[in-house]
Amino acid sequence: MTDVPVPPISVPQWQRTEIALTAAVPRADPYHELVVTARFTGPNGRVIDRPAFWDGGSTWKIRFAPDQPGGWNWVTSASDPDDGGLHGRNGALQCTPATGENPNYRHGFLRLSDDRHRFTYADGTPFFWLGDTHWLMPDRERVDACNHPEHAGGPCPHGGQFQHLLASRIALGFTVYQTYPDVPKQIDPERLRTVMDVQLDQLADRGLVVALGFGHFNSSMSVPVAELRCWARHLVARYGAHPVVWITCQEMNWEEDHQMNRIAVWKEVAQEIAANDGYRHPHSGHQAVVDVATRPLGQEPWHTWFALQGGHLNSGYTPQARYAGYYHFQPTRPVIEAEAMYEDIDCGGVAHVDEVRRSAWRALLCGCAGYTYGGGGIWAMKWEPADPFLREYNHPIAAWYAGMELPGAAQMAVLKRILAALPWTSLEPRFGDAAWSVWNEPESCVLATVGRRLYLAYCHGQTARGELRGLDPALTYAARWIDPRDGTVQLIAEGIRSPTGTWAVPEKPAGDRLLIVEAGQ
Repeated sequence: MTDVPVPPISVPQWQRTEIALTAAVPRADPYHELVVTARFTGPNGRVIDRPAFWDGGSTWKIRFAPDQPGGWNWVTSASDPDDGGLHGRNGALQCTPATGENPNYRHGFLRLSDDRHRFTYADGTPFFWLGDTHWLMPDRERVDACNHPEHAGGPCPHGGQFQHLLASRIALGFTVYQTYPDVPKQIDPERLRTVMDVQLDQLADRGLVVALGFGHFNSSMSVPVAELRCWARHLVARYGAHPVVWITCQEMNWEEDHQMNRIAVWKEVAQEIAANDGYRHPHSGHQAVVDVATRPLGQEPWHTWFALQGGHLNSGYTPQARYAGYYHFQPTRPVIEAEAMYEDIDCGGVAHVDEVRRSAWRALLCGCAGYTYGGGGIWAMKWEPADPFLREYNHPIAAWYAGMELPGAAQMAVLKRILAALPWTSLEPRFGDAAWSVWNEPESCVLATVGRRLYLAYCHGQTARGELRGLDPALTYAARWIDPRDGTVQLIAEGIRSPTGTWAVPEKPAGDRLLIVEAGQ
């Protein structure tokens, strides 16, 4: 054990620092043979344990983001205590208070809100989850090349294809990238450094949160559980000091009875993630179409939010009753519609922008804490028209640069803008409760309210005819329609008073509409 300290460093709150260690004992397979952990002790006795990761050769690294200003000390331990380069190393750092405009570094990592129905940043600032799906991003999206036609034959002004796409998503107001890497047959530290590190660093530095999975469900059939656990530990070590939430794997519950998956294996992986995550990031397992009564996940200690897959065109819209089951599940936790009606992919038919928009609005007014969009050519990256990757799903889209311009992504920006102008964190879904409303087409009219002051309904059927109930007779309301495609507002009436607490909903204009009935001040 060495008592030579590493020189102290200064680190802003919530921002990553990296500590490099050099192993003193040569090993043929350090990735599998050795476990190294650092314990950070900060103000008021705060303790965060961070695993180190092998980064090639004799190099190990620790990544740490202090969550409290003040002095921190750290010390390492290794499963081989005779390796003086890794065991017993120690040092100090000084954390300065959070500054700047990046919400990740100003407000901190995500946590559950006090009512446990939504996410907030660490300081309590509300977080609006608007996700974009990039399955296999570390394997398929390029950080050093771009073939967008707008700069054919010249350099990409954004740096690479990944950066070009990221710029478009930031401009639309997306806040989450939902992704996972494929489980490698052999770990490649250099590729992780030059691709995945670059991607996650840039996402964090541009203010986005990463919903990070650890593989596809069917990897559990071909990869030994010990290898999957080692991979999970490595990813937590490498990216656990980034602004992340965990999704154990894609479609964690899928097709076990058809010998395509082993959920018990993924539960072991989830336990490995939780055991190594000193920050206790929100953690879920992506679940394919399933009602709450038959869900396979929910009571595990590591499971803190629901990542649902409502399904695609062949599954139809998620019923309000299914959302109600998850919303009322105990213990309460946020629900995210994490995969539904991806735009212009062929899954039992091709879902287009109307299905995307309807799915998103239904989810958010049924109590979901957010929504993850997916677009053809991007959810599963299609580099060029001849790219055969998942052609059976991707064929309607020429390439990623066409998928980037799909209208559904822009309409997600409209959705976020409309809700952000309302007290969206106080909305409570009503799930067809007759005390609040009755509708001629009850499944096609979804209502949430803020007490009796604000009624927000989304109507996408043939008619919006119905009745709002429970209005306060002492209040005066105004009613308006909003076109969810572009945010255009059409006034219905002002000065609405209801001695009986009811109000007859007039017929909507053609197409789907949002109905807002709001009391004046």
